[in-house]
Amino acid sequence: MKLLSESFLLLLLICFGYVSIFAGSLLSKVYLFEVCIWDSHCLPFSFSILLDSVSMIFIGTVLVISGSVATYCKWYMSSEVYYNRFMGLVWLFVLSMIFMILIPNLVMLLIGWDGLGLTSFLLVAYYQNNKSLSAAMLTALTNRVGDVFVLVSVSILLNEGSWLIYDYHPVCMWAGLGGVVVLAGMTKSAQMPFCAWLPAAMAAPTPVSSLVHSSTLVTAGVYLVLRSFYVIKMDNFVMQMLMVFSLFTLVLAGSSAVFAFDLKKVIALSTLSQLSLMMFSISIMLPFVAFFHLVTHAVFKALLFLGAGGVIHSNQSTQDIRSLSSLWQSLPVSMSAMSVAIVSLSGAPFMSGFYSKDLIIELSMMGDSITYGCYVLELLGLVFTSFYSARIVFSVMLSSNYVNCGTLRSSEHMNMQIPFLSLYVGAVILGVSLGKSMEKFGFVVLLEKYESLVIFMIPLVGLGMWWSVLTKLSLSPWSSSKMRGFFLSMWLVESLTSHPAKSVFFKSSKMVYETLDQGWLELLGPQGVYVGLSKISQLNEVVQSNYFTYQMVVWGAVVSVSLSLIIFM
Repeated sequence: MKLLSESFLLLLLICFGYVSIFAGSLLSKVYLFEVCIWDSHCLPFSFSILLDSVSMIFIGTVLVISGSVATYCKWYMSSEVYYNRFMGLVWLFVLSMIFMILIPNLVMLLIGWDGLGLTSFLLVAYYQNNKSLSAAMLTALTNRVGDVFVLVSVSILLNEGSWLIYDYHPVCMWAGLGGVVVLAGMTKSAQMPFCAWLPAAMAAPTPVSSLVHSSTLVTAGVYLVLRSFYVIKMDNFVMQMLMVFSLFTLVLAGSSAVFAFDLKKVIALSTLSQLSLMMFSISIMLPFVAFFHLVTHAVFKALLFLGAGGVIHSNQSTQDIRSLSSLWQSLPVSMSAMSVAIVSLSGAPFMSGFYSKDLIIELSMMGDSITYGCYVLELLGLVFTSFYSARIVFSVMLSSNYVNCGTLRSSEHMNMQIPFLSLYVGAVILGVSLGKSMEKFGFVVLLEKYESLVIFMIPLVGLGMWWSVLTKLSLSPWSSSKMRGFFLSMWLVESLTSHPAKSVFFKSSKMVYETLDQGWLELLGPQGVYVGLSKISQLNEVVQSNYFTYQMVVWGAVVSVSLSLIIFM
């Protein structure tokens, strides 16, 4: 009875999420609820909630994905001893993201921002081994950099007289505010040079990875930047910097995913490339289009991760795609879900990913703010998306690896199929339904025929590249070990950014431990007090052990002096 009631509540949560998405797409007004906590006349401090179409759509997306993931966890994590503790952390993680979405006050926003950082550390380190701890430490330390930038932006806004930053038009633009906000968003969304922690966070359980890479942790940075668009757009240098780093991250993530063998890492790098595409859209003055892609990407990426989780869980935790083949025979439902997600990720026509990605490409071609070099990098990154998507299809689903499948059919539980169905609906119809609401922003797309042909050919070019590799018509990218190592290390970014930072942190921690904890603090603190009290106790013991001797000597001296004084007087 308890299980039925829990399943019903999760199903109700998913339905409520879809209702919130469609209601938010129709909402035209903005509501700001504010409760004053402390009023100093010149700088009041209040708890605020901003409710508009953006927040309602995004909260609905979070609820749909979290409800689907929670249902999926009942199957995937059923054998865990600490299942209730794990689910408590997951719901705390979701609650932190909801706070992040609703609160426009930069000070109170730290509740959700820091909550995401803390709960992500606990969830990544859930399996309690060295790899998980290392990944969790890297995730936490990188997100701490973003926390520092948020605190700096809070101090800058002290001069403004208000801490509201979502959809906020400042009275005067303070130097550096836009750059600080963008850097905070880049750390949370793993843009270059903070991109090393995102693949490392794959040490978490697969349902957590589905949440992190779809609608929670990594999207928090993009959400902060697009909500603060009115602040950052005033600084042209910041917008150009965001464009350069996002394009670099797009190409880096796509090329690295082509060479990766870990199934979860390939999907993680695809998330990184899509996040950089959203950041690029913001940098060319298209924040609402970036939000459109953020919502559609969240749904089909969650579907892709859950399908990958079914593959991994049903094959003795095997994540190497070279050891997987012909899984459409044993896992037909999971493969169907992954197929829909991959087709949407590649931008195939009439899927959710097509409407958002196509809009970004078309509007970027129509604008005058980017050069032909930026076009080439953008299209190259999108071609890489189709390339590694085709690689997953041929390697995992079909039989290009020539690996024998262990079983003809594996049982796929209902708690596994319900999340697939709920996310499948979003991956198919969400782009159409939200695309109609995007028309109210007045986007008119006018492209030449050759430009439309280029956009249509992007998935086909990626598929053709993979087919040429598969049939040995071109040089295999795995033939050179040096080239493979270069791309697997994300162009040596991991070695240049995360490893030195970790080593400096641990070495400085050791130095502080030796000089302070085991040094001056011990000498002046408890160890020094202990040594001082020991010496005083030893002296007191010596005095008390010779008390009578000292007393006789003293009294003898007193009597002698007294007698001598009496005699001579």
